[in-house]
Amino acid sequence: MKKSTVLIVLITFVISVVIVGVFGMQMMSYNTRIYVEEIIPTEVITSSNVSNVAITPNREREGEYDVILPYSEGLVVRIDFELNPADATDGNVDLQATNASADELVRIDGLTIYVLKIGTLRLNYRATDGSGTEITVYVHVLSPELYYSMMSS
Repeated sequence: MKKSTVLIVLITFVISVVIVGVFGMQMMSYNTRIYVEEIIPTEVITSSNVSNVAITPNREREGEYDVILPYSEGLVVRIDFELNPADATDGNVDLQATNASADELVRIDGLTIYVLKIGTLRLNYRATDGSGTEITVYVHVLSPELYYSMMSS
C-alpha cells in the first residue's frame, strides 16, 4: 500500500473519533429503571353503586387513608389509584389485607375486594418494583343504617 493511502485512512479515523467524541450521543445505561415514588388513591368503585365515597387522608399518619362504606350482600369494592411518576418501569401494585381477622371479613382477587361482612379492613397497597413504596387504606364497612345516618348528619 502507498504511504498516502495509509495516511488518509489514519487521518480519517482520527477525525471521526474526534467528531463522535464531541458531537456523539450521550451514553445511557441499558437497564434504566424508574421506580414508583408515590401511590395516590383516586376513586372507590363499589358493586352497590354508592356515590361520592370519600378517600380521606389520615391527618396523623402519612401514607394512610380512610374509606367508609355501607355493607350490602355481595359487596365488591375496587380502589383505583395513580402512580407517581406515571412512567414508572414496573407499574404493578400488590394488594394485601393485613389485619388479623382479614379472612373472615374479605376475600381479595388481584385488586378486587370481596367484602364478606361488616368490620374494618386494613389494606396494604405496595409497589412491586422494589422501591418499597406503599400506602395503607382502612376500609370501614358499616351497617347501612349507621352509614346513612352518619352521612345525613
